[in-house]
Order: sequence, then C-alpha cells, then structure tokens
Amino acid sequence: MASKVLMTIGESATRSGLSTLIIRYSERIGVLPCAGHNQSSQRDYDASILTRIAFLHRLKTTGMPIWEMLRYAASRDGGVATAAERRDVLKQHRECIRARLADFAGLSPRPRHQDRRLCRPGWRGCRHMTPNVGAGESRLERGRRALADIDGHAGEKVVASLADIAPDFATYLIEFPFGDIYTRPGLDLRAREIATIAALTAMGNAAPQLKVHIEAGLNVGLSRVEIVEIIMQMAVYAGFPAALNGLFAAKAMFAERATGEGHAS
Repeated sequence: MASKVLMTIGESATRSGLSTLIIRYSERIGVLPCAGHNQSSQRDYDASILTRIAFLHRLKTTGMPIWEMLRYAASRDGGVATAAERRDVLKQHRECIRARLADFAGLSPRPRHQDRRLCRPGWRGCRHMTPNVGAGESRLERGRRALADIDGHAGEKVVASLADIAPDFATYLIEFPFGDIYTRPGLDLRAREIATIAALTAMGNAAPQLKVHIEAGLNVGLSRVEIVEIIMQMAVYAGFPAALNGLFAAKAMFAERATGEGHAS
C-alpha cells in the first residue's frame, strides 16, 4: 500500500509558489483547513490540503479579493451540494475581471507599431544623459535642478505640500533621491523612470507617487503604450491587483495630461 504523501509547510510553499506566511494566514482566517502536526510539532500537509493550496494560488493570481476567497472556501466545505454556489462565485469574479479590463481598452489610442520608439540619438523626446553635476553645486541645488527637469510642476507641488508640516523632509526628498541618485551616471532619465514606475506599481499602494512618476516618464520620453506595458508586466511579479491599481493610476494621469494639453492649446 502506497504511503500517504505529507509535506511540511516549507515544502508546500515551494511547491505552490505561495509564501509560508500566506499559507499560515489563510489557515488562520479559514480559507485553508488547518494542517495536522507530526511528532516534531511541524505541520503536515496531505494531498487534499495541497490541492486546496494550489487552487488558492490560482485564485490569488487572478486578484480575487480575500472575502470572495472566504465565501468560496465556506461553500466548498459543503461538498457537492454547494457546487452551483461555487460556480457562481467564480463566474462573478470572471465577470468583474472582464469589466475592469474593458476599462483599459482606451489606454492605447495609437496602434502598437506606432509607439515602438527606441531611445536613440536624434529622437528629441528622449534624454540620454542624466543631469550633469555642476561644479560647486550643493546636493540641494543639484536635486532641485533634477526635480524640475524630471517631474516639472508635479514634483514642485509635492515639495511645496510639505512646507508647512515637514520642511526638513522636503529637503531630504530633494537631496537624496534627486541630488544623489537621479544624477548618477550609468542610467539615463528614461531608464530611471522605467525602474521607478515598475517599483511603485509593484508596491500596489503608492498611487499618488506613481501618478507623479508616470507624468515624469512622459516628460523624459516614455510613450503611453510603453508605460502601460511596464505596468502590465508587473502583474507577473507583483500580482494582478497591483497591476490593476497601476493601470487605473495611469488612466487617470493620461486623462489629466490630455485635459491640460487641451487647455494649453
């Protein structure tokens, strides 16, 4: 008779792609059944729980909210009698995802081939060199120059908003990120904004900062299609919810930018 397959929580995490913290949390709130413990007081996960963990990973990848996962888990415990209810939960989630994706249909107004622009000499929209370090410039002066060059009025508004609550922090914000990092050699401003947009998207909770850097990306030569592609790629590494939040931030910024350009003309 074949022996029963059991895995530790670490092995289960490696196999499923979920972290041990997520597995423990899912057990605690009831999304996953609690595993038994072996003689060494370690959790033992059998085949039935491993199947549930794998399914949880698929649900998480699609961006299903935790309360929907709880609803699904509760109905699953009901067995065959709740199969229709479970199908309804999944159907509603699929329709929600389709509706949200449909909102992005207007994000790329031009055909893709028209926006495959490489950062090359002669293209005025791209800045190849980071700001030059002026002789005798302080970190603050250098940072202010870089901030104006990259973020324009959006960056100035952020700094000004700190004046009455934390002026020292505004100085730190100018000196370190812009005076020290953005002015380093090795990456042009376009590449730095690609990295920044990707990082802020992956955080999933930094929409105001992301919008500022989406505008900065446009200022230094990124196209709208390129920005959308950067954000979409983060779904692979940071999950669909973070990418969706990023796309909504991009949509809002593109609309603000279009309104501003319309008023300017």
